[in-house]
Parts: sequence; structure tokens; C-alpha cells
Amino acid sequence: MTISGAKAGNPPSLAAAIASLAADLPTTYRAAWIRVLQTITTPDDLTASRLIAAHPGAGLGPRATLLLAAWMATDPLPSGQAVALALDSAGTRYEHDIAMSRVDVAVSGPVTDAVPVRLTASVAVDVIRAAKRTLLIVSYAAFGVHEIEREIMAAANRGIRVDLVIETAVASGGLLHGSADGRATFRDLRFHPDVHLWQWNPERRVGPGGRRGAMHAKFIAADRTAAMLGSANLTDSAHTDNLEIGVVIHDPAAVGRIVDHFAALMRKDAKALSLLPW
Repeated sequence: MTISGAKAGNPPSLAAAIASLAADLPTTYRAAWIRVLQTITTPDDLTASRLIAAHPGAGLGPRATLLLAAWMATDPLPSGQAVALALDSAGTRYEHDIAMSRVDVAVSGPVTDAVPVRLTASVAVDVIRAAKRTLLIVSYAAFGVHEIEREIMAAANRGIRVDLVIETAVASGGLLHGSADGRATFRDLRFHPDVHLWQWNPERRVGPGGRRGAMHAKFIAADRTAAMLGSANLTDSAHTDNLEIGVVIHDPAAVGRIVDHFAALMRKDAKALSLLPW
């Protein structure tokens, strides 16, 4: 992590130095430094060497020197206990942000031992099971995914609101060829009060080029905390046979924007998505 002002010869602010250390120091190193800082009333010429000796490792000298310089340049001078608390708090927040922003890879088709990945079908099940309040499932095609259908039913039976957005057959205003669409796959859900089926309004599909667009998005969002999105439809071939790639995002800010976007499209005044009769 680069600290502004450090390269110019001036020490960075203490807050900037602590934020940098929270990101750069491994957890065990940071814990050792916190223990040392808690024993210091005011910094002196031995402070940097004490920090380094607490948990020896490569590259610690410049970091300790930078922290000491920023600390001693702070007015009024905080105690070591205050610096230790600040470093502990910054480290905890950094680890929380990293955990909440984790991205995993999900694939279908061929896999190798070279890259750790998870299979699309199992990830989809995990995301559905993770939902506590709401479940938003969007897919262009949907058929043959009996396990997913069972998981959706189980989620709805737990009191979770389920919104299904699917592409419809040409006869219903969509772009799917044939007479059937996702309604056939999810027909056992049609009487459940917590399951709501949506389509892209056929009257709102014409793009700037005059062509009719397809409802081609594919993702599963659990609440506002996790979402799986990628190339795979909710089909048995996409989950088992095809070469597909996707990611699972564990980031409330990003997932929240996805959910909010579709919630806005579902509003009556938007007229973009409309409830689809079973």
C-alpha cells in the first residue's frame, strides 16, 4: 500500500501509516506489534527495533521506521496504547472488508488440478441456501434443474421471498424458440405465495437499434450479501455438460446494487419487468 507524502520526504499522517500497516502486515506480525505498542508510553529511538524484534521478518524495517516517523510527527503525541488500539481496529476492519469482498470462481465442464474452482451446480445450491430473507433468480433459459427447483421450494417454505425472472417463449412475447419456457420447469412453485414470476415486458423490449432485446441476464442473489453470476443458464446442460464460467461475489455493496437495479425495474412506474402469469 503506497502512502501519499512518504516519498516526498515528509512522514505520512499517523492514520495513513496505520491504514497501510493494517493492509500490509500479516495478522501474526500485526498482533506482535500491537503487544509491543501497548507497553510504550511515548516513542523513542528503540521503538522501531523493538517492533522488528517482536516478530522478525523481511521488509519490516522500513515499515517500523515509517510508523515511528508518523507517530512522532503527530501533535499532540498519542500514547502507545492509543496507537495499538488504532492498529488493532484498522486491522480488524481491513480483514472484515476483505472477507466481505471475496470473489470465488464457479465452472462447468472440464476442470484441471492447476486452478482451484468450484462447480456451478454446487455453488448455485449454496447461494440459494444462504438466503435469509430474499432470493432473486434470473435466467434466460430454465429447464432440467430439479435440484435447483427443490432448493427454491425449500427456501420459499422457510419464508424467503423468491423472485424469478425468466425469458419467455416467442408466443408470450419473449425470444425463446419453442412453446415452453421456465414456467414449465418451476410449475410446482406456481401456487406458493412467496414465489413471484417476472418477465421483461414485451412492450418495453425495443432497443435504440430497433431490435427486440432478450432477457439474457443470469444470476442468483441471496439477500444483499452474495450473488453468483456468469454464463450458465439454469439448465442441466449448463450445470453439467457445457463449458461455463462464473463468479460468486461476497460483497454487500456490489450485490446490493444488483438487487436494487432489478427492484427498480420491477416497480410499476418503470414498466420494465412485469409479473408473469403461470
